[in-house]
Amino acid sequence: MVKGSPELDRDYFGFYNELAEKYPESEMVYATEAGITRKNYLVKLLEKAPESFTLDLGCNDGPFKPHIKRYVGLDIASACLGRFKAPALQGIAQNLPFRENVFDRILASEVLEHIWDRDQVLRECRRVLKQNGEIIVSVPYGKNPYRLRSENFSPLFQRYGIKYIPYVHGRFSKENVRFLLEKNGFTIRWFERLGNLNIVAIGVNR
Repeated sequence: MVKGSPELDRDYFGFYNELAEKYPESEMVYATEAGITRKNYLVKLLEKAPESFTLDLGCNDGPFKPHIKRYVGLDIASACLGRFKAPALQGIAQNLPFRENVFDRILASEVLEHIWDRDQVLRECRRVLKQNGEIIVSVPYGKNPYRLRSENFSPLFQRYGIKYIPYVHGRFSKENVRFLLEKNGFTIRWFERLGNLNIVAIGVNR
């Protein structure tokens, strides 16, 4: 059960595995106009340092893999990982299965809003990042965090019979993201707000 949400009666791993079977990101999120905009923006960031050894945290079916030469993906759902040929592991962001100081860069695109214990996730990210390594964070934009129903999050979920997304926990303002990264030891390099949908930030592990 997810910390902080005792009312949820679905198994955490089971939910995400079921979701992944029905919900390949490359076919749904990154087939929408907003998803394409976000992906193109993140790809430009990734391609500025194509040789950086990168962990794709919450990789789903690997939509960013073609743009990263030295790539490792990690996702909670094993159903994701069979969809693309790349080094990838099943695991959780709160307990990364890597030694310290491994990665030059971590991509966390639409990950933090699915997790209650974000501090633990960011501590783990710092642990496996090299000094001066970067984390690229993309999260949904919004002033007030709230739990999202599928009809508010994306009508595409309903096509897959998913009526409620219990593990999407909120949206973020720039202030939320800055506080979260700095609280956990990252220096903010910069922010960008993509319209009314997303915030992208880069934090450096000092």
